[in-house]
Amino acid sequence: MEMGRERRQPLTELRFSRRHFLLAGATGFVAACGRPSWPDLPAEVLAFHRESSVFDLHIDTLLWQRFLAYDMAERHEPLLPSSAFAWHMDLPRARDAGLDGAVLGIVVTPRKVRPEQLWALKIHGKIEAGVGIDQTLETLDLLQSIAERHDDAIVHVRNAADLDQALETGRFAALAGLEGAHGIEGSLDNLRKAWQRGLRMLGLVHFQANAAASPMTAPGFDGEGLTDFGIGLLAELERLGIVIDIAHLNRAGVDDVLERVQRPFVVSHSACHGVHATPRNLSDAQIWAIAERGGVLGLAVGRSFLGPGGIDAFVAHAEHARKVGGEELVAIGSDWDGAIIPVRGLEDVGGLPHLTHALLDAGWKTDAVRKLLGGNALRVLREVLG
Repeated sequence: MEMGRERRQPLTELRFSRRHFLLAGATGFVAACGRPSWPDLPAEVLAFHRESSVFDLHIDTLLWQRFLAYDMAERHEPLLPSSAFAWHMDLPRARDAGLDGAVLGIVVTPRKVRPEQLWALKIHGKIEAGVGIDQTLETLDLLQSIAERHDDAIVHVRNAADLDQALETGRFAALAGLEGAHGIEGSLDNLRKAWQRGLRMLGLVHFQANAAASPMTAPGFDGEGLTDFGIGLLAELERLGIVIDIAHLNRAGVDDVLERVQRPFVVSHSACHGVHATPRNLSDAQIWAIAERGGVLGLAVGRSFLGPGGIDAFVAHAEHARKVGGEELVAIGSDWDGAIIPVRGLEDVGGLPHLTHALLDAGWKTDAVRKLLGGNALRVLREVLG
């Protein structure tokens, strides 16, 4: 085992969030619903978990920080029954759970909302004023502000040296990842602006078609691969050292990426169609092709991804993905705070040590568990970020 790292850094208070009145009724919900509870774990499992690097490829906490004045520097509890939708991660709970870092998703409103966009995001777009690149840059600045105010607890990671320094000092390693190229509005100049402000992962598409690509979750886009702009975007992402994320991308787009990428990439949050058949999950052929090109699959924790069951459902998807693509493929991409309903046992970040226990109980070797918990994700990040 590796030597353990001290993680219990003090957290100072965050005092810059807005729209606090929207949170006024939250306390009653918390008291009524209570926090998730888990059984005690064997000491050796907790020690192993603490000594492992744990990294999540997709958490959406920045959306609530920007939109509802959520303060990730303060401790929270899930608001709703079954820990639905949000309030899944903050820095104190991440520290307690041994979560070393995550890619924090940037969810923005398109300048023009198309019919296939999810209704919840349409409503969100009517409430928030910002759109497109302006909202992307605003959120990047928000993350930087959090990191500056809480430099004892969190690092806004821009390169591999930042990543390693955060891990070595026990601070949360936060990367910024844009969900959908609509957030750069079809402009490589906008991409470069976002890179200068700290963008280090980009998902080619979210829930509506954009100038680069089309989503897998909306009908009518079968056979539509990457646009000319999307192909040029791939090359510029690789040149800048921004991780390419193909979550939400339709099959033809995935094929285009696999034909062209030169560096490792990720599917930040998905699962296995062979275990639970839903459009957001990947076929075995896709999983195999992604693994063959050195990609990494972040497994989500939402019931819509994993299907019936609890933490055992996550393990079933992990075992299937490992069988199809090998143990270098599998990672965590929870989608916590992404308007999901998590499976039982992974209601928030506090479930991570129990995931380690479940994997070990299922017969996984310690090296394979370490790779899933963070080793595979960190390998890709270090290589691409440089």
